Amino acid sequence: MNGVSLLLEPAAMAGLVLSMIRVGAFAVSSPLLRAFPTTGRTAFSLAVGLALAEPALAAPSLSELVAAVAVNVTIGLVLGFLTGLVFYLFQVAGALVDITSGLNAGQVFEPITGTSNTVLSRGFMATAIVLWLVLGGDRLAVEGLAATVAAIPLDGSISFAPGLADVAVRISATMLRAAVELAMPALAALFLTEVGLGIATRFAPQANVFSLGLPGKLLAAMLSVGLVFTAFPSAVDGALDSTRDTIVTVIRGLGA
Repeated sequence: MNGVSLLLEPAAMAGLVLSMIRVGAFAVSSPLLRAFPTTGRTAFSLAVGLALAEPALAAPSLSELVAAVAVNVTIGLVLGFLTGLVFYLFQVAGALVDITSGLNAGQVFEPITGTSNTVLSRGFMATAIVLWLVLGGDRLAVEGLAATVAAIPLDGSISFAPGLADVAVRISATMLRAAVELAMPALAALFLTEVGLGIATRFAPQANVFSLGLPGKLLAAMLSVGLVFTAFPSAVDGALDSTRDTIVTVIRGLGA
């Protein structure tokens, strides 16, 4: 019986491995993809890595392969972290409402990430991820990875620009400001509730304000959160625009 022989070109295999490493590093560092199960992130890394794989110019030596692995890991980690950093605004906004309303007393364990989050923080982030998928965020992630492969070959080199760290600081500042703006309707309603409870304590000191305060704040939070959710589509769309700009900035910052 004639056997089936499979010829593996070293340059092609090196390109495939380096492509999957870059995409895998992106999936590990991206706050959005970390919300998916491990099997989903693995499937994403394999599928996109296979699609973006390009043969190396020549079969690399061991030292060249190790250097190329380090370069692709760095590109994937930097791109995944910086492009997903702005989406923390939804988690921060939910945490602000949780702390102000008292819902932070109830922590929810998330088995996928292995962390404990407050109720609205987790709900806000889950809603943002759904809208991210609906508005084409997954396609934007693939396009960003493809742009890095086109600008920085899989067996290429990188050089950090001095302003790349400032990009992370600027994105963090934008994220925090956007989180406060997104949560502002709920925060304003909770503030007015606190003022009302303070006035009630002043004019009716015999009333048990403590027993009325927590239910009143929870009711105000639940009623005002609906206004916050109406702003989610525009907030996610703005975050995607920021992601597009960040992809270009990261590619330039890595010396492309």
